[in-house]
Amino acid sequence: MYGELLEFVNLRLETADSCLTLIENEKIADAFGLGRSLLEHYLLFMLMCRGKKYFQVQDLTSLAEGEFKKYLKAQQEDLAQKQADDSTKCLEVRRYTRGRYLMYVFEGLHTGDEPEFTIPMHFFQHQEFRPEVMRLKDGDYFQYHEDPEDVKKALKAHTREAEFRYKYYLSYGALLECLDLNGLADAGDITRTEAHYTFLGKFLHPTHDAVRELHDNSNVHHGGTGVGLPQAYSRESKLLSAVYVCFMVHGLLNEAQGVVEAAPVKYVTRAGTEDLRAITNLVESQIPYFWFIFNGPTAYDKFQFCMSQATQEDLEEWGGYLNAPSEKAVFNQSVLRHFKNSLSGWSNTIWGSYTSPLA
Repeated sequence: MYGELLEFVNLRLETADSCLTLIENEKIADAFGLGRSLLEHYLLFMLMCRGKKYFQVQDLTSLAEGEFKKYLKAQQEDLAQKQADDSTKCLEVRRYTRGRYLMYVFEGLHTGDEPEFTIPMHFFQHQEFRPEVMRLKDGDYFQYHEDPEDVKKALKAHTREAEFRYKYYLSYGALLECLDLNGLADAGDITRTEAHYTFLGKFLHPTHDAVRELHDNSNVHHGGTGVGLPQAYSRESKLLSAVYVCFMVHGLLNEAQGVVEAAPVKYVTRAGTEDLRAITNLVESQIPYFWFIFNGPTAYDKFQFCMSQATQEDLEEWGGYLNAPSEKAVFNQSVLRHFKNSLSGWSNTIWGSYTSPLA
């Protein structure tokens, strides 16, 4: 298991290296697009390392909403009784985020000789998922001979299994659901994830003017043909693309280090992650001007909040915008524009001056 998890990280480091190659060659939009893939792999890897809960799903779409709620309440009451009798391993019954489905939540998989050691279900779901099984039907493509009926029946069952894995464990929406289920991301973390995922996705999927906005003088249209636009990519967009890579590699390596450090002694006698920890810890300290998912608001986020929403009484209590409680700051969904603004200096008659982090 450990070798496969580390190989997952090795391959994602190759992706990160490809992003840096694109940045070096002034292909900034493509670096952002590839970064979207890197972000999705990071979310999955969190669950492969620390997602200790899994669930079974009951389809109740045939019930009306009132009937569904009544059934859910009955199941929760029944679970409470079974838990009191110590006759079930189910931890929770809850409604799935979308549709009328119930989730029966359990603790992750255990090995016989290491009962305290949990193997996350996502490790196996990722291993066993084959997109071609879910999307492609053998009968629509070349075959040397037609499959017998029993094989066709088995293939349909494999398709249903693949659809279940993708829908409830591996799709983007499922990753967010499972991060929440496992307590790995709260509502604010998920809100920021959605914003970053959407921003990066604009360069992966066709989105009007998304690439143009990354350039200097983006409102100038030259016409004619060529490779890309004649204007250069802005310095801010170049920096932002590199910063994304730094934070996602930081996250992947932190997860990998955590797995190795928590491994039973019979598998890993000495983690030896001290030097790598020292390096990865530099990301947040050396790049304090980017609010990613888990690192908290920047000085500029606090400054912006104080200018627009805080009061004179708040100023007297906090003594300055830097002392504003982190939970007061709200993430700005305009990722690129906000990042550009954070790199400039600003001043306010009440809250004083904000100095560019690059000054």
